[in-house]
Amino acid sequence: MKTGLRKQHSSLNPELLSAISKLTIKVRRMVEGLQGGAHLSPHLGASVEFAEHKRYSPGDDIRHIDWRALARTDRYFVKQHQREVILRGLLALDCSASMGYQGSRAEHSKLAFAVELLGALAHILLQQGDAAGLMTFDTHPQHFIPPMRRPDHLTKLMHHLALARPQAKGGSGFLEAITQIAEHMGRPAMVILVSDLWEAERETEIALARLAARGHDVIVFQILSPDEIDLPFQLLSRFRGLEDDQLTEADPALIRADYRQEISAFTDRWQRVCREAGIDLVLAVTDRPVTSVLSEFISRRQTLGRRR
Repeated sequence: MKTGLRKQHSSLNPELLSAISKLTIKVRRMVEGLQGGAHLSPHLGASVEFAEHKRYSPGDDIRHIDWRALARTDRYFVKQHQREVILRGLLALDCSASMGYQGSRAEHSKLAFAVELLGALAHILLQQGDAAGLMTFDTHPQHFIPPMRRPDHLTKLMHHLALARPQAKGGSGFLEAITQIAEHMGRPAMVILVSDLWEAERETEIALARLAARGHDVIVFQILSPDEIDLPFQLLSRFRGLEDDQLTEADPALIRADYRQEISAFTDRWQRVCREAGIDLVLAVTDRPVTSVLSEFISRRQTLGRRR
């Protein structure tokens, strides 16, 4: 089921809205929910999605008897169907100081890119009839908006995303944010974390893995500037720490090879951690269009869904 979203309820640019208008997000696993929707639940109930047969027992609704199976086997079987539920999606945005970095080749900072990405994801979830919520955090969680599915809920989400856009500051309190997400969400849901993952320690990896182990469909968009990937600078430069303001002077030509090796190890480690925990990780470099990142992500999930 889809809901009608009025254009005035979204501050996304028209080109992006047009590009995402037909995109849908599928869950990788069955989800819990209370209301009828478009995603499979682990529970059986009334639905058009056939799940399995069971032997007829006194008290079963005779309307669900499979008469064709009776003709073939001379035994009574009842059709059971998979209940469909509404997905609750929570969008978690890292607003720490490192997310304010833009670099020399991207049009926007990592935070601005993340805001546009999350705005598009919220629009898609609400457009397909699901619920979307938001958490923003830096050193500590800042705002929490529970997932809702009302069409005008997008206005509230976009308002808080707009407030977050210029406010990259402080460190990244991943552990506290993930702990609060687990407390707020309760039943399994879709949790989308958008961050550069700088300062994410082993405790963060464990917390995300636990979130996935509890049945949540966890997705991580790792946002990096192209400059962070390949260190393109040529002249002797003074580098400032993204979250600690510490200054370091270095010749990029002398450290480039080692730096690229380190950044490759950093992204590879997160790919491995997420793969082992059953978490989707998407590396999004900010010189790419948001629409391209989203299309590839959704296409990949649809492929995985067909394989399952």
